[in-house]
Amino acid sequence: MLLGLAGMADSLRRGAPPTNLDFEKSLMFFHAYMYGPLQGKLRLYGARAIPPTSVAMPSDWEVFASILVRDLGRKLGPGIDLANYEVKSAKRGGSYEYQYHKNRGRDDLTRHPQVGHLFFEYGDNLREVNLWYLHGSAMVRFFEKWLKEYPDPYPQRYRKQISHKFVRETGDLLMTLKDGEVVFPDLAAGGSPSE
Repeated sequence: MLLGLAGMADSLRRGAPPTNLDFEKSLMFFHAYMYGPLQGKLRLYGARAIPPTSVAMPSDWEVFASILVRDLGRKLGPGIDLANYEVKSAKRGGSYEYQYHKNRGRDDLTRHPQVGHLFFEYGDNLREVNLWYLHGSAMVRFFEKWLKEYPDPYPQRYRKQISHKFVRETGDLLMTLKDGEVVFPDLAAGGSPSE
């Protein structure tokens, strides 16, 4: 196990995307707690003519990512979402928001270039999901600029964004789900995102 963790840490330092993805367990979570319940709610909302307001909470995406990349969440409070990854989600075509808090925002900004970033892009009420990966070192120009512009005195919130276009053009596609099933990589052929 130690060798595996050391190898994962070395891979993250180099900025390589994760390749040992647990599709089976992560999709069990996705179907049981995200996709399935949403489809049921949509039928009820439609019958009552009530528009849905959101499809998933940020913590749902974090748990899904945690299972998929085999990385536990941080147990000791705020900061990076998982031990080695920051997790973001946005509706298809939307930007990914980074929100920095008064007491730890500067620390987060100095840590973000050192970890992997997982970007979930979703559409059509979770019927379409893409997952992109970028190592923080590929986004260092954003983090350095945001740190330089960090407000003093601090306002209520300090929010910044990375565009969907940047993630799509720069990142590595790790996974595509269509109607709750993996269509990329080709699991039947034993494919992995790095191939």
